Amino acid sequence: MTPTTTDTVPYGQSLWTTRRAMATWSFCIGLWSTMVFWWYPYSIFVATMGLLIGSLSLAMGWRAGRDRENLALGGVLLCGNTLFMTVLVYRGMQWFFGDLTNPIYP
Repeated sequence: MTPTTTDTVPYGQSLWTTRRAMATWSFCIGLWSTMVFWWYPYSIFVATMGLLIGSLSLAMGWRAGRDRENLALGGVLLCGNTLFMTVLVYRGMQWFFGDLTNPIYP
């Protein structure tokens, strides 16, 4: 009877899952921040974190999915859209109600 050998996973391959997860997280958090953009300080914080992680994933070339979709780019676009939408709505409400003296960021 021949002894069975176990194949060890190369060192770099164990990091691929984390890299794919970061690209996917940027996309998912972009969707979440778009759905809750009216929660003013929370949505700006979440969208900023998604934008930073997505930008890092884009810069490093990390992709996610079975066919290596560029989910980080989608996350960056969604988070950028959320930041724009949140600031636009917040400043629009301040302008509509006549109170432009408050700063945008708390």
